[in-house]
Amino acid sequence: MSREILVLGLNPAWQRVFFLDKFTPGEVHRISKVKEYASGKGINCCRVLQLLGGSPRLMHFLGAGNGEKIFDELSACGIQQVPIWIHENTRICTTIACNGDTTELVEPSPTLADSENDDFTQTLNDYWDSTQYIALCGTFPQGFDAKLFNELDFSDKHIFVDAIDGIDDLLAKGVDLLKINMLEYCKLLERMGIPQVKSSPQFWKMTATAVLERLPIKNLVVTEEDAPVRAFRLMEKKFQGIQLQPPTITVKNDIGAGDSFFAGWLYAFEQNLSFESCLAKATAVASARCEVERPWNLSLERVAELESDLSTKVERLE
Repeated sequence: MSREILVLGLNPAWQRVFFLDKFTPGEVHRISKVKEYASGKGINCCRVLQLLGGSPRLMHFLGAGNGEKIFDELSACGIQQVPIWIHENTRICTTIACNGDTTELVEPSPTLADSENDDFTQTLNDYWDSTQYIALCGTFPQGFDAKLFNELDFSDKHIFVDAIDGIDDLLAKGVDLLKINMLEYCKLLERMGIPQVKSSPQFWKMTATAVLERLPIKNLVVTEEDAPVRAFRLMEKKFQGIQLQPPTITVKNDIGAGDSFFAGWLYAFEQNLSFESCLAKATAVASARCEVERPWNLSLERVAELESDLSTKVERLE
């Protein structure tokens, strides 16, 4: 039986996707198809995690008309929600999808009032003692008081993070997984004062070892578009690194690919899969997600097919 995972997707969005055959800035475009649905890193993660057989419970800030649409849509598909209702309207994210490429137009997040921060803290406390698995997805909304979150007792908790800003205190407490992309990884290295000599063949081993020796991160994963996905950990103070080249696929929509990877790793971890198997599972889930229009169109049969192939291609980094 899957353990419940509390997903903190604190900055959701109402997603509008414009599908075009050709996109040229500065020109008038006739849109062939428009899709609208609930989105954001936490929502995308929950959608995929639920499909895989996991048990997510989503806590998120929702406001006004867009927030109500998100709540109703997710309720209809059976995702358990813990909404913190706020005064400002939930943001809209607009995506232009053209021949497998996407252009994102992201509105500013709502700004939280002090009372809304208090509501979040009280609500989180109500669930904290009974929750063992917590996943933090994405950015914080404007005005979010991260100190309230960091002051909680993380003993006996499994913490998974797909974020980069405002998380330093959280990382210092120790997390089971930090999943970030290459740009975010470079940002973290700069923040920690770790040299970035990318021309060095030892770049990954040197930088990842430095991060893992300074911060109690059990698993560090870095994604980079079409480049290999890399995962690192220290076992008995010895560096272990692996990488996996994602398969060549026909991309229909890559929105939420990273969120799907995160969900895949969460599910694999909860199923007690090995380090290598977690990487293969997560990469298969992310790849299968890109082959369909929306996260909930994910084919489990396709995930299994990709995972079977990828599990034999995991390489060790020395």
